[in-house]
Amino acid sequence: MRHILAASFLFAVLLTAFAACEKPPIYDPQPQITYVDFKRDTVQQNTGVATFIIGFTDGDGDLGSDSNGVSNLLIIDTRREDTFFYRVPVIPKQGAADGISGEIEVDIAQICCQDPDFPINCLPLPDVYQQAAFRVILQDNAGQWSNEALTPALTIKCFE
Repeated sequence: MRHILAASFLFAVLLTAFAACEKPPIYDPQPQITYVDFKRDTVQQNTGVATFIIGFTDGDGDLGSDSNGVSNLLIIDTRREDTFFYRVPVIPKQGAADGISGEIEVDIAQICCQDPDFPINCLPLPDVYQQAAFRVILQDNAGQWSNEALTPALTIKCFE
């Protein structure tokens, strides 16, 4: 009887251990991104900071760079197609598989309101709030570009 209980216990432990082993997710080797959130949905023109939170997956785990001159994340203001260039640092692998996933936070400072009748940005516009949406795209070390993620509108306060 003792052998039957020991064998049953051992079988239960092995079954639990086997069930706990989960296969890592398999991601496309081309990076994929999604807009997650803004830390704040309204910013002050010229002095406020907008923080973008972007979700990502990459099947071969080759995102990020240690080189200062490399820009691998682009955030494009859709009002005039102004582009902000960023360098995502190397993202370490998360286990035995190459695929990685997570979130990236990016700060953009000095977002300006735009007067359609005057080409200079960042001039105060009394009692005006503007909306700006952004396109985000990420490039991995193999040169593959991600899909584009479009943000909802960020509100910019154009006056002090």
